[in-house]
Amino acid sequence: MSQILAESMILKVFSRVFDFFLLSNLNVVAATIVCFVAFYKLPNNQPFHDFLSLAQLGLTCWVIYVLDRLKDNISTPGINTVRHKFHYDNQFILQILMIAAVSISIAIAFFQPIQLTIYGFLIILLTCFYLYFVSPKFPFLKEFFMPIIYSLAVVGVPFVLNSSISLSSWILGIMFFGITIQNTFSFSFFENMEKESLDNICKKIGTTNTRKVINYITAFNIFVLIFFFSNQTNYPNLFGFVLVFISLATSLVVAAAPKFRNNYRWIIDGLLFLPLIIF
Repeated sequence: MSQILAESMILKVFSRVFDFFLLSNLNVVAATIVCFVAFYKLPNNQPFHDFLSLAQLGLTCWVIYVLDRLKDNISTPGINTVRHKFHYDNQFILQILMIAAVSISIAIAFFQPIQLTIYGFLIILLTCFYLYFVSPKFPFLKEFFMPIIYSLAVVGVPFVLNSSISLSSWILGIMFFGITIQNTFSFSFFENMEKESLDNICKKIGTTNTRKVINYITAFNIFVLIFFFSNQTNYPNLFGFVLVFISLATSLVVAAAPKFRNNYRWIIDGLLFLPLIIF
């Protein structure tokens, strides 16, 4: 009996930790770091050593996601998702952690190459434009701006640090950008299905067109894989196969939406961990 109670307590603790990990966007940060390292290792799977950039990216990514949720709660009080409720209930501690994360990120900037600092500053300007102008007035444009900002950080930072960029690296970056659009459109699709969001891209263009965008991106990525990455098994080609699998899996989750309506978010975000298999 005591063993059953102990196992039940362990499961409850694990469930709470897992929920906190998801609701606080730490899973997105971890997936972002994995994808960042994957692009950093291009073109020849070189060893990864730039832990300052990795820490700065992770902290900045977390701050942007938390700030976006907190601003949603202020500008659109009608949003009542579990994630937004979590940020509302814990806004005080989250704001303190945000200040700490920003302070650490600024401190790291003093030890970064000047070109990366300038590039990061430009991304911050674009992020501020999105958060304080686009998001309050045109919330449905989130599904476009977030992929742009996200891809510029995950793909752009390794490219800025690299002395030369191969054609295959550029193509993989475009494929990844398509996947980030699939990601945000998928969330918009499920939120619209659950009527959680008051205004998103799915509501604007309809569920049918949202599905089409997701599937068209999958078709494009499959075509690119066959045309550019199907003749060898080197690191860029393997990375291309991983990206296509992520893209295809996202389309399948949306196609079987009723089966995944309760766990779609962590499944779709979890797909971004798949580059780990080629490290």
